[in-house]
Amino acid sequence: MPKNMHIVFCIIATVVFVALYIRKRKMVDFLWLLVCDLPLILQFYGDSTTATVIGVCEVILLVAIFVFHLQDRKAARNQSEDDSQSDEGGGDVDDLKDVEQAVKVERSKLAGNDADDNVISQAFDNYNT
Repeated sequence: MPKNMHIVFCIIATVVFVALYIRKRKMVDFLWLLVCDLPLILQFYGDSTTATVIGVCEVILLVAIFVFHLQDRKAARNQSEDDSQSDEGGGDVDDLKDVEQAVKVERSKLAGNDADDNVISQAFDNYNT
């Protein structure tokens, strides 16, 4: 890539990743900034030692980005599982207890105090007499 074009690319990448970092406060965005801007050094210092050091740094940064990505993905999966469990377990259990209590109250009204729990057969007792 020509030097001028590479400098423009690095400036645009820097602006984008700084904006992302300010917005989201994630370390991954800062690491991507470094990955994009480190090769710019090779435009000014092209010896093999510098290229090797930058190559090793790039690999380390990309591995770190991958590790952060896996951690974020795992945290998001755990969060979604926690949300689904709280939706299924937390509110519904209370709602079912309320419904169960309401059914017991209605059964006692229909069946009376001395009848057994067979509500269906008792519902028609008054009509048979």
